[in-house]
Amino acid sequence: MNALGNDRVVEYVNEHFVSTYLKVGTFRVINGQKVGGNVASYFCLADGSVLHAVPGQVTADKFLNEARWAYEVRKAVLTKSTKLAEGTVDARKYRELMKQAHLERFNAEAGPRWGNKQSLPLNMPRTVSPQAQAHWLLATRPMAEIDDIYPRVWTQILREELSLRPVEKAQ
Repeated sequence: MNALGNDRVVEYVNEHFVSTYLKVGTFRVINGQKVGGNVASYFCLADGSVLHAVPGQVTADKFLNEARWAYEVRKAVLTKSTKLAEGTVDARKYRELMKQAHLERFNAEAGPRWGNKQSLPLNMPRTVSPQAQAHWLLATRPMAEIDDIYPRVWTQILREELSLRPVEKAQ
């Protein structure tokens, strides 16, 4: 499930995004192979505000769909929140439109039990997919900074421990 090893994903990501990474969990490398650990992907603006998050390992097709969603939603939200005569962006409207986009995706992903077109559950539902949980999180915190979002995704959605310990390499 190495989505980032897929040529289509690599091409799309390289064309539309700037990539970086941060190790926040633990894993071991045994005989050159990664053992354990998890992954989460974030789509952010240059100021570090999070547009979208993809928790856990996903297939190349799923990752590509999520990357395209992030890119297309960002374009639509930017267009709708820009005062064309002045060329300025209304930050409040931008945040509200991102909240609405994540609310819509939450409703689509969570299904009829949780999906309510008007509002979100007060607490993150644990019985929905990690992707639905990520949409809930980003709808409740639209355009939050990566430093606020990644610990929540890592610990609350993926249920992993944050750690800055170095990678263990076994011979």
